[in-house]
Amino acid sequence: MGDVSGAERVQFLRGVGIGTGEHHHADHGPAGGPVGGHAADRGAGVPAGRRLHQSDHPDLGGADGLPCRGAGRLRRMAGLHLETGAGPCRHGEHRDAARPCRRILMPRAIFTALLALLALAGPARAEEGTLVIVGGGLEPGNAAVHKAFLNARPADAPAIVIIPAASGEPQTSADSFAEALVSHGAKANDIAAIRLAMIDDPATEDVDESRWAANAASAEEIAKISKAGAIWFTGGDQSRITALLIGADGRETPMLAAIRQRLREGAVVGGSSAGAAIMSDPMITQGDTLAALLPGSPGEPMALGRGLGFVTGALVDQHFGQRARLGRLTAALLTPGQPRRMGLGIDEDTALILHPGAATAEVAGSGYVTLIDARAATRAEGDRFAAANLLLGLAASGDAIDIATGSVTPAPYRKPTIGQEYANSAPINGGGMALGGQTLAQVAGESLLDNAAANVVERHSFAGRHGVTYRFTQTETSRGHWGRGPDGTAHYALSGVRFDIEPIDITITKAGR
Repeated sequence: MGDVSGAERVQFLRGVGIGTGEHHHADHGPAGGPVGGHAADRGAGVPAGRRLHQSDHPDLGGADGLPCRGAGRLRRMAGLHLETGAGPCRHGEHRDAARPCRRILMPRAIFTALLALLALAGPARAEEGTLVIVGGGLEPGNAAVHKAFLNARPADAPAIVIIPAASGEPQTSADSFAEALVSHGAKANDIAAIRLAMIDDPATEDVDESRWAANAASAEEIAKISKAGAIWFTGGDQSRITALLIGADGRETPMLAAIRQRLREGAVVGGSSAGAAIMSDPMITQGDTLAALLPGSPGEPMALGRGLGFVTGALVDQHFGQRARLGRLTAALLTPGQPRRMGLGIDEDTALILHPGAATAEVAGSGYVTLIDARAATRAEGDRFAAANLLLGLAASGDAIDIATGSVTPAPYRKPTIGQEYANSAPINGGGMALGGQTLAQVAGESLLDNAAANVVERHSFAGRHGVTYRFTQTETSRGHWGRGPDGTAHYALSGVRFDIEPIDITITKAGR
């Protein structure tokens, strides 16, 4: 995305919505686990590696936050309604209809403090429907993810709508996803594109999709959503979605209200790449990891803006392993004033599925979902980014994540690694292309929790004279599991790995011959 002025770029807005309702408002191996020397010994059939996926759309990657001006709106977290002059409390949004709705009127300072506490304690969850959050690069042949989306539709609502608002090729991206859904059993007559976009699709000479920009108030388009059992956001630029669905005055459009209503009524809402980024509020709008951790380094600085907040209590990032975004998400979680303390990093071709009322979220697809627990973390003061005492979890297809507690429940076919580690060799601490085992699963799994000789593993990254060290530490609460799924592909399931980031300075001197 091109450069924009400082006035247009919003790093973080304290007025972002909290909760679910805004009523006005490197080569990631398929195992991810043992690859290379000992992978074959652990059992045949681990592919050497899967190719990197391209993003959902080539124009993905940067967007600017939008100002939030709806300061007096109704917020809801953890089943408690907090009201600061907004409209009436809506009892029907409670998951448990018998649960009383409490309206609390209080001074703003007390309200703000309580809101911060709730943000730290409240579990991440969907509204009443299902969320299917994909980290981008969804392969058309990924049956697990496509079928999870299709099967989550209510029995009486087979209609599917695709919202291509984020894309630079709106009609093309909608058609592409529709074709994939049909290949997995959807009926073509059940699928419709929502005419909402900012950019004209160069492939459709007879239609100018940029004329769809005002359709968030279109009765015709909203009627499609009101009948849909499944709603999908394509990839592209996430800030296009929020710009189109949230008015310049900070109020939510009728179309966004209709989407929320369908989610409350049990529909499934899904999205990939940019369509995943908008799931949380705030959302990450742009940024590269080194630029987020090393001020002044090359790359795009990390920025936060207002998201749609379909999932509460957590911050979502996507293209996670493929674009090395562990540091970016950590920096976002520890941004001053940012209320979320749980981060969800979703790999490409991988989905996190949140069902209504479920204590845990499921993982499907070929990659990993990384959970970062920053509830007890600290960030050092100063210009150089440093963070301590984060906890990492890692889950793959068949595993489940409790986002409220940070725990990972491994699939039954995975067996513990601690106490029966595969490796017993001193880990190599370093960085760069000559060092193998760079994925998070390989570093925290193979080199740490599956290695009897290691309790700390470090990786170093730098740009110029400055860099950072990632330190992964096994603790008494660390848990590791490894095993092959029904398709024969191996993955780790990890939890409780301590993670620290420290700034370093680099001096490189070429050795004489």
